[in-house]
Amino acid sequence: METKKHVLEIKDLSIIYDTEEGVVEAVNGVNLHLESRHTLGLVGETGAGKTTTALALLRLVPDPPGVIKGGEILINGTNILCNSEKEMERIRGKEIAMVFQDPMTALDPVFTVGEQIAESFLQHEKMSKAKADEKVSQLLEMVGIPASRAHEYPHQFSGGMKQRVVIAIALACNPKILIADEPTTALDVTIQAQVLALMKRLRDDNDTSMIMITHDLGVVAETCDEVAVMYAGRIVEYGTLRDVFKGVKHPYTEGLFNSLPDLKNRQQKLRPIPGLMPDPTDLPAGCTFSPRCPYATERCKKERPAPYRFSDTHVVECLRYDEPDFHIDRGTE
Repeated sequence: METKKHVLEIKDLSIIYDTEEGVVEAVNGVNLHLESRHTLGLVGETGAGKTTTALALLRLVPDPPGVIKGGEILINGTNILCNSEKEMERIRGKEIAMVFQDPMTALDPVFTVGEQIAESFLQHEKMSKAKADEKVSQLLEMVGIPASRAHEYPHQFSGGMKQRVVIAIALACNPKILIADEPTTALDVTIQAQVLALMKRLRDDNDTSMIMITHDLGVVAETCDEVAVMYAGRIVEYGTLRDVFKGVKHPYTEGLFNSLPDLKNRQQKLRPIPGLMPDPTDLPAGCTFSPRCPYATERCKKERPAPYRFSDTHVVECLRYDEPDFHIDRGTE
């Protein structure tokens, strides 16, 4: 049997922001892995810690006030938290790259899109100006933009076209790991579908592994192989796409699904998750989801849950699964 290769492993990662208002516990003991040529969906509400986790993978957490307090980030077996800044400059763009959330601010308005695409591989590869121009043309055509537009500026492109340019920049050096942070948020539904299809094709064509950060479960269903559900800086449920979509186990994941409209029963009211995510400067003593959880007990309010493993691929952080008869409404297959 072939052993699965992890191109990325995150072990017990913890990140804080030391602010005037207090210490923000942004990421709390996150454990994840990414397999070669797979896409991992990182799902959760705004403020869950998804983007902070992604920035840590590039060692771009703003310092100060951000501090990586502990853990390991292994890229092909090497812990990048031990790397010097010079070593990180070599890795960024070459080994791991990121498609940032808002293409409007990710692109520099005073440089042409061709110059911005060329910057990445000019940084990492020695080549002539003619060769660089040729490669820019190839990248633009690859993401569905005519090569003739390389000399135009970002303001001359639509939102969807800007996002394609940002994807081309991220793929310039054919990185092994691509992080996409809410890549379709600012786009209309038709363009969203085109961008997602493009990213799936480029992932397969370029032998790339991908982390898709999103709050949209539809995007996850369309693009991901594994899913990690994040809440208040912790991974509360983790499994394959089938594990999570067909056998929801965590009450928070159940709440996310219940918040979606039912296209088969349009009369059914949405069931939003009550309350708000806790203040990250003052997290609850026990399970961080307990103030909003319909299944919470007194024990949940006092004791931090350890991971409960249903299978080799499906893990949940919930205290109540050590009770023999406990299950949630959508937790049965």
